[in-house]
Amino acid sequence: MARPGPSASVRAGTVLAEAAVFVRTRPTPRVLFASVLALVLAGGLLGAVAVERPRGNDGGAVGERVAAPPRAVPSDPPAGPVTPRCRPDPTLAQPAGPPSAALAAAFAAFLGHPSVAPHRTGVSVWLDGQGEVLAHDPDQALAPASNQKIFTAMGALAVLGPDARLTTEVRLTTAGDLVVVGGADATLTAGGPHSVASLADQVRAHGVGHVPGALIVDESRHDGGRRASGWQDWQIPTYTGPLSAFMVDDNRWRADPAFLADPALANADLLRRALADRGIDVRGPTVYAAEPVPGAVVASLVSAPLGVLVRDMLGRSDNQIADLLLKEVGHAATGTGSMAGGFAATTAALTPLCIPLAGIADDGSGLSRANARSAREWRTMLQAARAQPWWPTIVDGLPLAGRSGTLAGRFHGTAAEANVRAKTGTIIGGAALSGYGTTAGGRAFVFSVVVNGPGADASADAIDALVAAVARDVG
Repeated sequence: MARPGPSASVRAGTVLAEAAVFVRTRPTPRVLFASVLALVLAGGLLGAVAVERPRGNDGGAVGERVAAPPRAVPSDPPAGPVTPRCRPDPTLAQPAGPPSAALAAAFAAFLGHPSVAPHRTGVSVWLDGQGEVLAHDPDQALAPASNQKIFTAMGALAVLGPDARLTTEVRLTTAGDLVVVGGADATLTAGGPHSVASLADQVRAHGVGHVPGALIVDESRHDGGRRASGWQDWQIPTYTGPLSAFMVDDNRWRADPAFLADPALANADLLRRALADRGIDVRGPTVYAAEPVPGAVVASLVSAPLGVLVRDMLGRSDNQIADLLLKEVGHAATGTGSMAGGFAATTAALTPLCIPLAGIADDGSGLSRANARSAREWRTMLQAARAQPWWPTIVDGLPLAGRSGTLAGRFHGTAAEANVRAKTGTIIGGAALSGYGTTAGGRAFVFSVVVNGPGADASADAIDALVAAVARDVG
């Protein structure tokens, strides 16, 4: 798909029958960003149903200010210039025009589809040069499922940068303790080249043959929260593992209550066993560090660059990478990784997009019932992001219709195939799709479609039909 150049829209309407008839459907007011941030800081959360499928199977993100003129008093100097906080994408102000008759008919068919009509649905579709041509309750906040990972990806790239890496270390203290320092790397495994076994190999190669002290786990990089507030018990470990800064095999390699409540100590015992297999005896118990413990580094593993992690997260819809990255953004901003800190830091970091952000993020993956954002907000976030230096990483990471990731099995034989790049979201009680494409007429388009309600997860085919209709539009 040719990457659409920077462009966007303001508002638009829905044409149901005639291309010349322009109708808006049930608009809802936005929530002010200040109210949202206050809500987050207060710990409040907006409830919404969102249960994402397991990793790798998603089937089933102010205008410019100017200085005030000088007062008409000779002794008062003129006010100095004010640095603009953002520069709005001018295409966000494009006036909306009606869609083609064919697209209007496809939209009417979508809204009337049995898998869509009974449910809460948000639609926002923008075409370059025509504005937001399709809109249905575009400002209604809905559970986005894994579309939440778009917000997480933008925050991680804006705050941490695509070249950042996550490091897991093993340290030997002067007291004879061995300390494993969790670095928030969700890709660490039990065996293989990027694993606790590899850490044990390094410890042995460093000349350590006996550890008289304890095996200490330092996961102070993140808070002690094992789950987002909106997760449900049955989601763990079926859809994700409990969170920890020292994560191994997605923290889904055990399902007993003790592990789900406290995975990091068990993960450290994997290292203990790997060390024992190499003849290294750790005499003391496995315990947590009360605070960071200094020591000589005897082993370390560095993750892939963050840009690679983001592309993997978007393409495979990886829940564990997403949730640890949101916490890591919080760590970069406050010194301690937390979901709330990551949400606040990401929202602040997206100020250059120059759009109001009213959505709520309770986690990075989209599993939480408390995530909520409107289709128009997703669309304008994606649209405005095209001017950011990190945008190529986002668009390259999004699944390509009929070709890669969670879209590999969708859109075959349509104008969207090998054209549309979008983030999928399939939840119990909902479906979502947001991304980019180019029409048959050569116009870039940006879209978001979100459907919520009992049985709404069956709406994916109807969503695909609508997006394919946009892609084949010749207007």
